Amino acid sequence: MAFLKKYTPVMLQVFSMASSNASIPINMEACAKLGIDKKIYSLSIPLGATLNMDGTCVHLAVFALALAQTYGVQVSEATLVGMIVSIIVLSMGAPGIPGSGLICLSVLLAQMNVPVEAIGLVMGIDALVGMFRTVGNCLGDVVASVIVAKKENALDMETYNK
Repeated sequence: MAFLKKYTPVMLQVFSMASSNASIPINMEACAKLGIDKKIYSLSIPLGATLNMDGTCVHLAVFALALAQTYGVQVSEATLVGMIVSIIVLSMGAPGIPGSGLICLSVLLAQMNVPVEAIGLVMGIDALVGMFRTVGNCLGDVVASVIVAKKENALDMETYNK
């Protein structure tokens, strides 16, 4: 509960920014307020904004499977395994800017033999979905920072619980 009380206002800011990279300073400030040692969050937040795209993974999986179903494309077990590997690679390589999810999704759809014009079905809502995706990405970065700080005894519990 202490985490949610301190991080909820930051989630609203991150939501409005819709960019993992632009929210790095805000997340670093939130980590300081949570009592995380600067040595931890000065590495984990920028690294997480670049590589740890939790929201993007969920977005790619949900939309790729939904569009495959919409277009009647059968997803075999081999296709599913390839999709999982591709999602991991695409989410790690996705830039933390608004609209990058559509580019990654188009690559994934082409791999799954789903017509790429299926992107048009989700293009209209991507700006809103991207805001939620960014919140998921940034929330994962801060949670990872808290876990690492706790494990390394670099979390000031008094500040955290205050």
